[in-house]
Amino acid sequence: MNDRAAVHEIATAARTLALRADELTAELARAIAKEVVLYSGSVPVSFPIVAAAVAEHLRAVLDGLANGTDFDTAPATVVGVERAREDVPLAAVLEAYRVGFHRFWETLLDAAESASAEARLAATTRVLAAQGCYTDAMAIGYRAEQARRIQRESCARTDLVDALLHGRLFDQWSVWEAADHLRLPTTGPFVVIAAWAPALGAEPLPEIEPKLRSLDVFSAWWRLPEMSVGIVSFRTDTQLRNALALLSRAATARVGVSPRFDDLRDTAQALRYARIALRGRAEPGEFVTIFDNSILGSAAVSAPEVTTKLVAPLLDSFAELAEEEREVLYETFRVWGEHEGSLRATGELLFCHPNTVRYRLHRIEERTGRSLSRPRDLAELVFAFEVQRRLL
Repeated sequence: MNDRAAVHEIATAARTLALRADELTAELARAIAKEVVLYSGSVPVSFPIVAAAVAEHLRAVLDGLANGTDFDTAPATVVGVERAREDVPLAAVLEAYRVGFHRFWETLLDAAESASAEARLAATTRVLAAQGCYTDAMAIGYRAEQARRIQRESCARTDLVDALLHGRLFDQWSVWEAADHLRLPTTGPFVVIAAWAPALGAEPLPEIEPKLRSLDVFSAWWRLPEMSVGIVSFRTDTQLRNALALLSRAATARVGVSPRFDDLRDTAQALRYARIALRGRAEPGEFVTIFDNSILGSAAVSAPEVTTKLVAPLLDSFAELAEEEREVLYETFRVWGEHEGSLRATGELLFCHPNTVRYRLHRIEERTGRSLSRPRDLAELVFAFEVQRRLL
């Protein structure tokens, strides 16, 4: 038998099946719904949707077999796009195609029962080719829609984070919408993290979002040319400590952390605090600085160019001293101020006699011309040393 005769026999069988297309559609749809787990219920792919897709595919395949032409794979592309939009796993859709084409092949061979062996072999070859064409077209459509969806979601996330960081969300519905898109809860606690980029375009916290997710901490990030900014959600103090420890290990440059807050609409203010923490002088060997929410700290670093000029004359009075000697006086004043002016407590913490503390404080008074007993003078000294500690 020649190829022309085999094609004719396949075409005859295909036309026979076309006469009962509705019945065959129902059979194939039932087989898919039964054998493919994710297609077996009403969610995510209902039986009417499966049947409609089968009908489109069956019509196109039978036309190709009956006329000996190329297969029209447009229905497969449509299915790929729709299943991607419905979040049906690609593996499940591929399984549906395998089941459907296998049942169709069996039905075609039954219809060609009286055909020659050559025709039945040719029919098998054509069905396998059709399965490959339609499966490939579906997968291409699926992946293309996934790529478009990821791009849209990425753009939406970027726009929403930008709106939060710039204070453009005011009504509660917008907050709910933003939280849903960013996969964050609508209420806190949250913190904002600002991380300097070590170089233009470089990533200061590589792969930080999945790393935080491994700690069961959710976050959303936004890239600026000079820094990365993140909104981080946590439930417990332990989660926050673990997240900050991770930041310390992962950071390649300075990182500022805001105080905690509970309303996403306060994100813009929290970013300002994170930036303030970022401007301050870090402790030796530390990349991460947490804003301490103090009035003095905020005032000291809120306008670095101004505050450093304001305190420069006062701090210049220590310029003649050796660096180590200056640091001893600065540290003594800081500890004394943090412990309510107690000479005894300061001496115990610095491992020196209270009279030594008194002597160091007197030296500060002499050099600056300020008296620790006058409130205005004391306030100026406290502010000057706060600027020195955080910025200089």
